[in-house]
Amino acid sequence: MKKIILILLFINFSISFSEQYGWTNIGERLPNTLSTATISSIAVIGDSIWVTSGYGTYQNNVPGEIYFSSDRGKSFSIQSTKYGTHSICMLDSKRGYCVGVEGQIYRTSNGGDNWERWTSLGRTLMSIDFPPNSDTGYCTGFTGGVKLITPSGLQTINMGDYVSNIYSVSAIDKNHAFVAGEEIISPIFDCELQIDQSYPGTNGNYAIDMIDTTYGWCVGSPTAAAAFDSLGCMIIRTTDGHNWEEQVNPVKGKYGTLMAVKALSKSEAWASGTSGVVLHTTDGGNIWNQEAKGFSNEMLYGIAVAEPNEIYITGNNRTILKYGTIDKIEDNHIPEILLSPNPVRESLSLKDYKGKITIINIFGEEILTSEVTENSIISMEGCIPGIYFLHTQDKTFKFLKL
Repeated sequence: MKKIILILLFINFSISFSEQYGWTNIGERLPNTLSTATISSIAVIGDSIWVTSGYGTYQNNVPGEIYFSSDRGKSFSIQSTKYGTHSICMLDSKRGYCVGVEGQIYRTSNGGDNWERWTSLGRTLMSIDFPPNSDTGYCTGFTGGVKLITPSGLQTINMGDYVSNIYSVSAIDKNHAFVAGEEIISPIFDCELQIDQSYPGTNGNYAIDMIDTTYGWCVGSPTAAAAFDSLGCMIIRTTDGHNWEEQVNPVKGKYGTLMAVKALSKSEAWASGTSGVVLHTTDGGNIWNQEAKGFSNEMLYGIAVAEPNEIYITGNNRTILKYGTIDKIEDNHIPEILLSPNPVRESLSLKDYKGKITIINIFGEEILTSEVTENSIISMEGCIPGIYFLHTQDKTFKFLKL
């Protein structure tokens, strides 16, 4: 019998089921379809969540799917589009737009019960964004495609000679936006691209988010687009709307690229990317901390912030990482056939399970990773009380240490 001794060192807290915060993967509640293999962006309005999938195409008879939750991610239903969608922006709980494969732009006026094929640009669209409290926004895509979206239709942006792919747009107001893509970071002013930026040499600017016309972050890879090399996970920041400087982060040189960034303020921002990487700063990017370690190894594409202490991050293979209040322990017992007892006092037993396990605390910090044999015992004697997560090869379970 194999015995694993755990020494758990982290902040002590009182045992309160209703107010514990931590990371969970609520993506396991998504429907298990072909389209959930490529989860992309997410929008959150009140208790409603919309998650897009870029997989579906008309040619292979796989429909586009948007996954909708009216109960903050406890359950999901499927909303349909003809083609897969890469990006979504909801103006309120009823009105919104999404864009994706074949350059389709869809819109809804009833929360997504119906997604109308509004118009098409004929080329893949990657990003859509609207300023707060505005019905005029922007969409971007391949071969220099950028359009201004108004209630009455699309307006052309003067892109000059630029024809490379644009992956992301951040809308500041109806007259100002920033775009990022291959060999470009650029503001848009009054429907005209302003190529005047100074930034570290890179072809892979995958996501941008601006607080205003002067302050924001851009993330990607420091080399060629789609080159997931050892120099990856680039974060750059501007404080004057023109000059961009690279910031140090704890995963640069370990993983390939960052795919999403969300700025909450001039002090706080989130970023995510390859191999389940999640980064967070609260001091303007002087220090970036890695979060949600061990919860995912997937490519993470989308970030939504419902409120400062409720974060959603989406990725491939039914991944929706959520930081927020932990559900009551009774909602997620580990089956007795696998592990007992729950709650744990001194030790727990793994029954009829053989393989890799990982134990993580509520802050996403990896406590233990090990290959276990059948009927292994894990000693919890002397460990601080709290909520933990046990990852097996295909499931995640929550348990309580008393």
